Amino acid sequence: MTEWTFPDHERYTICSAEAAQRNASGSPLIELPAQWAGLPVGAYPILPKLESGAACVSAPMLLMATRGRGRRWYRFEHRTVELATAPGMIELYGRDFQRSGARWDGESGMTVGVFLSPERVHRLAPELHGFDLKTMHEVFDPKLQWLVQELVDEALRGAPGGALYAQGLSSALIGRLGEHYGAPVAAAPPGQLRDNSRRRVLDLIEANLAMDLSVEALARETGLSPHHFAKCFKASMGCTPHRYVRERRLDRSRTLLKDTAMSIAEIALTLGFAGQSHFTQAFRETFGVTPATARKS
Repeated sequence: MTEWTFPDHERYTICSAEAAQRNASGSPLIELPAQWAGLPVGAYPILPKLESGAACVSAPMLLMATRGRGRRWYRFEHRTVELATAPGMIELYGRDFQRSGARWDGESGMTVGVFLSPERVHRLAPELHGFDLKTMHEVFDPKLQWLVQELVDEALRGAPGGALYAQGLSSALIGRLGEHYGAPVAAAPPGQLRDNSRRRVLDLIEANLAMDLSVEALARETGLSPHHFAKCFKASMGCTPHRYVRERRLDRSRTLLKDTAMSIAEIALTLGFAGQSHFTQAFRETFGVTPATARKS
């Protein structure tokens, strides 16, 4: 039996020789940043040929193939299922998943995993009571693929978008899974933020542009769960909390470039960007020029 343990001590028990073999090679392929606020993610190699024994999961999880093609066979009590693997293919495992054995035959490759512990899901979406996934194989969902890949890429980048972006991606991923692949749960319908709640949130953002804001912190101002808050915020403002904060930081940066002698690096840190390069990239993507060019114009 192998246990995967994450920084917040959430555990996922994988009764599988395959998992033990993957973990025995050393350090994980993804080291989550110390400040990581999103769902735990991991990366695991696919070997060219592999046989493994019994496996089960103790909490819902998602695996997505990013490289490698081949065939795999899952053995259950009285039957064997043959499945194909290709990049972008997603497997969903609910708490009911158990298999007696498995075999893989194909190319070397890589899978990434997202782990949906009850504690983390409840923190971001407490209205999704009893969240679980239907166990499904060979799922191809472009939106789900993008959310998983962006969450993994954000972790690999060192989380430059801060807690706001990681939690926003995680909340959107939970919502997508719950709506399309989960067991029926009682969820409050999204609406718009009340005027006083919207003002409190926007005032909080304006006063704390330099801080690593999080969806949880903003949601507390409204009394909503992070998941419900994110939907209501988008309905009210036309964009996600992360995009809104990013736009406000960039708007403020143009004023600082024009009216102060602060260096570009100082402006980046003052407005909560991960560094000068992160700020410059965001500024160029939005305005089409670098901060240095904008200051000269």
